[in-house]
Amino acid sequence: MLLGLALTLGACGKDEVEDPGLQPGAQGAVDFKAPESVRLKLSVKAGQRYRFVCEPATLTGCLLQLRDAQSMEPVGEPRGTDIRLKWWVSLFWTASADGPVVMELQSNIGVSEGEAGQFKYQFTEATDDVGGSVDEAVNQPVTETGTSFEGFLEFPTDVDAWRLSVPADHILRVRCMATESGTDPDTEIIRPDGTSLGTYNYNDYTINDGLPFMGIKNVGGGDLILLVRPAGPWFYAPRYACRVSDAGLDDHGDVAEQATVVTVPERVDVTFGSRNDVDVLAADLIAGHVYLFKDATFISVDIPIYCGTTVTDAQGVQQGPKLATNGEGARFTAPTSGRYFLALERTLGKHSNWIYPVSHQYEITDVTP
Repeated sequence: MLLGLALTLGACGKDEVEDPGLQPGAQGAVDFKAPESVRLKLSVKAGQRYRFVCEPATLTGCLLQLRDAQSMEPVGEPRGTDIRLKWWVSLFWTASADGPVVMELQSNIGVSEGEAGQFKYQFTEATDDVGGSVDEAVNQPVTETGTSFEGFLEFPTDVDAWRLSVPADHILRVRCMATESGTDPDTEIIRPDGTSLGTYNYNDYTINDGLPFMGIKNVGGGDLILLVRPAGPWFYAPRYACRVSDAGLDDHGDVAEQATVVTVPERVDVTFGSRNDVDVLAADLIAGHVYLFKDATFISVDIPIYCGTTVTDAQGVQQGPKLATNGEGARFTAPTSGRYFLALERTLGKHSNWIYPVSHQYEITDVTP
């Protein structure tokens, strides 16, 4: 089936492109047989930005190359489906002159010679869908159950700004992912005055971060601005989707004055709302007694992320280095009787596996001989 004008070319690629050209708003499907390519003639106006989308309907990849309608020389870099199995691919460009251009479509992944299939396409005018500054930020609702929205990065230096709001001291969770071929976008949360509160790329989740979201505690309240940028100039995905949610109040305070008081023995649920979250517990300990501090989230797994523990006394004096509480845990002997504060931080262990807990179970027990 052929919707819109197309010419299937052989390997030599010498056939002429026929009139008329497709107008913005055109969409349809074209048949394909490997290793041939399909060329569509597009009608464009100087200075206007355009978007062409290719989706393999019955194939496993699409490669787009814009070409000059007269010389058939390539214009700009090609864009193609990558190995991440997201078949949609978009190409944005700004027309340099009135008149036709040619878009060439090829299959680029796992197609044998003679294999037949079909491409779906869309050809539209494009504008920057979201401004890149605080003043231009587009409001998006944030709920406890989570809301989603979509955006486009129309060029390699594009920035999309979204305005989000959660109550004071609540934790905002954000995850933005590519929804077509290319890398996940870089994200950053800033305050309206430009102060950066953190950066994140979802690709880091399975490599070295272990958090499937960016979490930011909205200390003091007020709007927060989410900035979305291409991760790089060549392989970024123009289309992305974000999911945002209000994760509620932090489960434990960040400083001694806001500490959660526990008794010994105790097992406490600890959830790190963000990469840099600190949860502080307070316990009354007895001089000369030995206490075991242990991340007991898993019994037999030395988890790669655990609750590293820094102990201070009632006067704020740190009691030795930060303790590694993974594995068998860490022992601490109280030098004097009184209240001690345990600052728990998300800490990377020595072992790597695919278990990256967000919530932990933290144990405090008296193991005095």
